[in-house]
Amino acid sequence: MGQARKRNIAGQFGCHVKKGDTVKVIAGRSLGDQGRVVNVDPQRERAVVEGCNLITKHQRSAGAGRNPAAAARQQSGRIEKPSPVHVSNLQVVCPSCSAPTRVAHGEAGGQKVRLCKKCGQSLDRTE
Repeated sequence: MGQARKRNIAGQFGCHVKKGDTVKVIAGRSLGDQGRVVNVDPQRERAVVEGCNLITKHQRSAGAGRNPAAAARQQSGRIEKPSPVHVSNLQVVCPSCSAPTRVAHGEAGGQKVRLCKKCGQSLDRTE
């Protein structure tokens, strides 16, 4: 696989997906899966989605003879973990109409918010 290079200068790419959003995968081997966004890397235009695009990592314990404390906290064996998905393959699921939707931008209460294209409700949490 190799090192993913930076595509954008830091702070210039405005991603339509944010951490904590529920998204649906619309392309790739996890097509149709839904999950919560765990992490977003805007420079590489990728997001990690819980339970999607799982890879199997074969991992051995960290020096069982050298450092017993490290071996106790690091799990060994075959570990499944999610790998990043390109953000163009993700569609945000609207919390109010519970349908995958494109993202519009607008203002509500003097603040910029993301809006659902289908129902017009805000996608951002107001906590």
